[in-house]
Amino acid sequence: MYIIIVAAWLLLCVPSAYAVRPVIQAGFRRDDAIGVIIVLTTVFIAYFWLNGIKDVVYPFAYRLTPWRKQSPPPRAAPDMPLVGLVYVTCNDFSEYALASSIVQDYPNCRRVILDDSSRPEYIAQVDEYAQATGIEVVRRGDRRGFKGGNLNNYLRAAGQRLDYFVIIDSDEILPPNFVTRALDYFEDPSVGVLQANHVATRNRTTFMRTFAPGVDAHWPAYQLVKAHAGFMSLLGHGAMVSMECYNAVAGFPEVVAEDIGFAIDARVRGYRVDFAADILCEEEFPPDYAAFKKRHRKWTEGNMEFMRQYTRRILFSRNLAWYERLDIILFTYSLPLTGVFSLYVVANAVLFPLIKFRYEYPLWMLVPTVVCLVAPTINDMLTWRKAPKHRLVSYLLHSSILFGSMFFVSLFACVRTMFKGSHFNVTPKNPGSTSLKTAVARNVAELAAGLVLAVIVEVTAGSVFPVVLLIIPVIFIIYLSVMNAGDTTGNRDDHIHNLHEEKR
Repeated sequence: MYIIIVAAWLLLCVPSAYAVRPVIQAGFRRDDAIGVIIVLTTVFIAYFWLNGIKDVVYPFAYRLTPWRKQSPPPRAAPDMPLVGLVYVTCNDFSEYALASSIVQDYPNCRRVILDDSSRPEYIAQVDEYAQATGIEVVRRGDRRGFKGGNLNNYLRAAGQRLDYFVIIDSDEILPPNFVTRALDYFEDPSVGVLQANHVATRNRTTFMRTFAPGVDAHWPAYQLVKAHAGFMSLLGHGAMVSMECYNAVAGFPEVVAEDIGFAIDARVRGYRVDFAADILCEEEFPPDYAAFKKRHRKWTEGNMEFMRQYTRRILFSRNLAWYERLDIILFTYSLPLTGVFSLYVVANAVLFPLIKFRYEYPLWMLVPTVVCLVAPTINDMLTWRKAPKHRLVSYLLHSSILFGSMFFVSLFACVRTMFKGSHFNVTPKNPGSTSLKTAVARNVAELAAGLVLAVIVEVTAGSVFPVVLLIIPVIFIIYLSVMNAGDTTGNRDDHIHNLHEEKR
């Protein structure tokens, strides 16, 4: 698959190199610094094309290959390894999710809550649930190492008695056959981690109902293809890990992105991560724009930290194939590269107009650029092609605005991480205020940055058109922030109470 991706990319890059050569030469004739900026701009466009071609090929690889029909048969072995069900929480305990997840049809399970909560109300909820059910609770004196440190604190002490463990996030709901079916995949001795499939449920707010379909479309297509032809990563929850693999890796790296770091370390030591499309877990989409922004910031900071600590290992590990390295770079490095893109914007929309330098790429290069711009929506369009067209168009427009509005969030996170390091932000599980005043206050940095950029580009270039794709999403930030106005079932606790009543 990656041979096809790289071949298509080279078919674009080779003629482009010849076409832009006069543009680069003109830049160097004006000034060496200008020539270097044009070269870097061209390299950035080439990377953008490569990432876009990946997003074109992935959805079709999922649908045109037999991978969806391939899964291991049930185990024939009569042994009953001990499996730990490890529920990880930090100020976001969900009794409903935990109670649903620990009901497994596999008898030999040990259940434990790893509670890193600091707020008294959540600590009390965990203690009350533990007292009522007899489930073990493990807490630690500090919260160093984020989620990875929390897991290591328990697994290094008690994990030696386990054969496998399952990572359960606070909003996670495992199907009753999770453990039984997951063990089937470990009949292959090369499998060290099994990542299960996910769907977004309990969509109790307008924001969740609007954007959750993207989760349902993304998980099976992208993760199944990555497992067969790219680099499949542990995605932090809804996954089973063998203690043999855990011990070989010497535990989780105590960084924000502990999941992908662990997957890299496991692959370097000869294990691989498999994907179980037939094991369907439930998760929650962030309940509002503020929660989504907080999660996106955590991902960006985590990926920045990951790049610093793992780039050398990725490039020089003998156990990683070339296409695995490329897959990691395309999926993991894209968020932090927002900082690089901002330099491109400053150079081309501000600096060059100021010094009266203008250059143009060949017009035909606009075609693949536009295709790659819309490429991330192809999987959604193929997944929901039979849905009413107005709903599909509405989802695509909302999704484009949502992710487009994350540009300044990613940029600020990149800058912050450079100076202050990464921080693990727990995604809020309840929606916040939907007032206009709160929406402005929570997003004042992004709104101000968009306004300043628009004014500067208008002054230097005579038009905001060069940055219009960055400015339009900023305009809609307030709309995204107040989407839940009028909702009456947004609170998670109220929703969980209703679920309990329905279950009864």
